[in-house]
Amino acid sequence: MLQNITKYIFSIVLLSTLVACGSKRNADLENSEKLPKVKGEVLINRLDSLSKKRPDHFYTKLSSKYSDSKYNVSFKTSIRMRADSALHALITFARIPIYNTMVTPDTLTMVDKRNNCYMKEGMDYLKTTFGIDFKHKNIEELILGMPIAWNNNIEYQQIKDPYNYVVSSISKRKIRRLDSGEEVIIRYFLSNDTKSLKRMIVDSPKDSTTITINYFGREMIAGFDIPLKGDINIETPREKIYVDFEYNKTSVNDPRVLYLSIPNKYEKCE
Repeated sequence: MLQNITKYIFSIVLLSTLVACGSKRNADLENSEKLPKVKGEVLINRLDSLSKKRPDHFYTKLSSKYSDSKYNVSFKTSIRMRADSALHALITFARIPIYNTMVTPDTLTMVDKRNNCYMKEGMDYLKTTFGIDFKHKNIEELILGMPIAWNNNIEYQQIKDPYNYVVSSISKRKIRRLDSGEEVIIRYFLSNDTKSLKRMIVDSPKDSTTITINYFGREMIAGFDIPLKGDINIETPREKIYVDFEYNKTSVNDPRVLYLSIPNKYEKCE
């Protein structure tokens, strides 16, 4: 039960896939005509620039739909973030607060208001639950539509694709074989004007897990290019999950209080 509850919460800030649902949305992103050629160095520099544009404070309300092999639910999530420090998410069903969560670089805390219990775990709990090692910083990047885990010490390569601008952490040949020895392989897809990120594919060969993240539309808020909609597809050996989400009432660099308390009467969730 605890893993199912956690999936509700962290799918919205992480993941998702039902192949049938996800494949249709992915097809919408494909170009039917070839794109003008752009040098790999230009694409890499653009992604490097995007990786540095992180606001100090962020707030949004996400309207979401979640599906896996057992559940199909709609819910809303209020998210408050303070860069490199903490992320607070309040999950509501039918306007009733159900799950209250706080994620820091070290810990993951969740209060289940429906069952009067709580959980507090290290960040490695996400790897145990989803099969891939997400850090606090990566969750921030996902919500903000930034390149996840961009690293200036990696020698990135352009993947030759006439219909997409793609940069990868390894070569296309190694991606096909998935035997590079890398724990995580990330491909970044830029928009047709190369100004924003439209998709990321994260492969973890060791865990046989693939996560596809799509962004649909952007808006400029206080100098930051924030997504309007998105979906996440996750496929693991154990599960297929799909989540889509839409941003509402977004604000940037408007500091808000991040607070979570655990009532004394609550016990640890089983």
